[in-house]
Amino acid sequence: MIVPMKKVQIVVLKEDHEQLMLNLQKTGEVMLIEHPEISQKSDATTEEIMLQRTRKTLGLLKKYRDKPKFVKELNKVDYDDFVSNIDQRIELLEKIEETYEEIQHLKADNATLQETLKTYQPWEQLTVPFDKIVNTKYAYLHTGFIEPRYCQDFIRILDEHGSEYELLGKTYDGQAVFFANYYADDLAVMESLRAFNFTENALPKLPLTANQLLSEKEAQLQANNDRIKELEEALAQYAKHAGDLEILTDQVSSIEVRKTAPVIPTDATVYVEGWVRHDRVDKVIEAIKETTDIFDCEFSDPLPDELPPTVTQNNRFVAPFEIITNMFATPSPYEVDPNPMMSFWYWIIFGIMMGDAGYGLVMLLFFWAFIKIKKPKGNTLNLYKILMYSGITTMIWGIVFGSYFGFEWHPFGLKPLLTPLNNPLEMLVMSLVIGGLHIISGLLVKAYDNFRKKDFVAVFSDSLSWILLLVGIGFFFLPQLSNIGKYLALAGALIIVFFAGRKNRNPVKRIGSGLYSLYGATGYMSDILSYSRILALSMSSGVIALVMNLLAQMVQGDLSTFSFMTIIKLLMAMVVYFVGHVFNLAMGLLSAYVHASRLQYIEFFGKFYEGSGYAFTPLENKLTYIDELNVN
Repeated sequence: MIVPMKKVQIVVLKEDHEQLMLNLQKTGEVMLIEHPEISQKSDATTEEIMLQRTRKTLGLLKKYRDKPKFVKELNKVDYDDFVSNIDQRIELLEKIEETYEEIQHLKADNATLQETLKTYQPWEQLTVPFDKIVNTKYAYLHTGFIEPRYCQDFIRILDEHGSEYELLGKTYDGQAVFFANYYADDLAVMESLRAFNFTENALPKLPLTANQLLSEKEAQLQANNDRIKELEEALAQYAKHAGDLEILTDQVSSIEVRKTAPVIPTDATVYVEGWVRHDRVDKVIEAIKETTDIFDCEFSDPLPDELPPTVTQNNRFVAPFEIITNMFATPSPYEVDPNPMMSFWYWIIFGIMMGDAGYGLVMLLFFWAFIKIKKPKGNTLNLYKILMYSGITTMIWGIVFGSYFGFEWHPFGLKPLLTPLNNPLEMLVMSLVIGGLHIISGLLVKAYDNFRKKDFVAVFSDSLSWILLLVGIGFFFLPQLSNIGKYLALAGALIIVFFAGRKNRNPVKRIGSGLYSLYGATGYMSDILSYSRILALSMSSGVIALVMNLLAQMVQGDLSTFSFMTIIKLLMAMVVYFVGHVFNLAMGLLSAYVHASRLQYIEFFGKFYEGSGYAFTPLENKLTYIDELNVN
């Protein structure tokens, strides 16, 4: 059902503003109303930056954390801890950030050191300190690189001029060379060498040999790596406290929600306006009294021109199916809640489309276990509950069809009432009958809604008339009831002709409008025919299951004689059987989910549902990682 709403108006002193928001957030019962022209929101830039930091840090710690347990444990946090202990967690965040930044700095330094090692390794054979490599009184000293293919030419030129040289190490720049030319020959030698792509490389003026410099850099590199190892071990220790960062993320998210809540300030007070469920008024008053003794609070019913948010309250079975409705549209608070009727039909139709007792048992057990072990939240939990509940109807219809993982089986002598693969025509008739009943139930909901609004003419002209017409047409196909069907269809048609155009005062236009409305019967017939997809999906699932069984049997072959090959074939057949049925089950779930939803959206909702509402989104703590807050 749809819960009635109350509007609440609260005034407190300005100094009580933050505490009021905190207490209202704690209750989670008030959806604040924003007035764009006068409402104000506090700046939450600090919180946005903090959230970016926590999320980044959690991502960095992911590789250091233990693998999640197969059975998820609920993350429960005391409320007092949640609202107070934030400084310690920020301090932890800062330590982790500093540790990571130091690691990154060391890694960048290591990259520079690696380049330095590559640069000076070719000069390792030089035993002279770099600062001693200077021109002498009679000679110019040169260091550089020459391409290996030109080494012989290099040696020839230097020999021709009586130069001294030494070939050193090789690198990606070429062959490292060290040589000395006489002053008189230097220009000629260098001019000749340029023809062979000689590249001069000036060495740094350091009081170190190449070997000493390399040893120094290698020692620094090793020291950096040792420090990185220590820091990563520290991160691994910090990762054990990642849960505190998750709590911090939820803390900051909740603060951000609270700070951005719309309020209307004055010089001395703060005015807050919002919506609250009529049965939760006492909780709001209690939250205000916990804030201050100086306040003003008024509750009122929505004005005729106001549209409050929608809150639905249904039993444990119906509630999960609300996500199906909300994906289409949120119901208006002034219309009938479609979920009780919709959930029943969705449950039934989903089961027919799957139609296998084996698949139904797997669905029931698998999603029940998944919910218990992984403990999903929100819409994910609701979806899994829908699939778990639908496993029950899938089992029931599977027994009706005599289908157990694609095999026909008669346990305890129970013979199938209907076999879609053997009797597709009977299955089609059943699908169309279900479609007719589904549409009629939508018309009944519409009739109830009009009755609620005391529009009794609409009850008969817009709902019961079409029900009479559809039932009458259905009776035409039953010889025993065909005469009754004629009268029912005629009565329904006459009501439509004379009352469908009742808003027209002109009698001729009224009758004409009624006759045109009667043409809508073709639309109803088309809607009913669309339920043939129930037959199609049921048969497709059954055919694929049958094919997978045949393939497994073909792979299995003859088992009358035992051999090693027999075992291999049996194992291969089990693989084919398992993979095939898992695939069929997955595809069946997807198809049934989509097409069962479509039948609700188009054929069922189209008869009465407006969906002009919007969801109730109260001011509450934004919890991503915390599963439960223990409020004492």
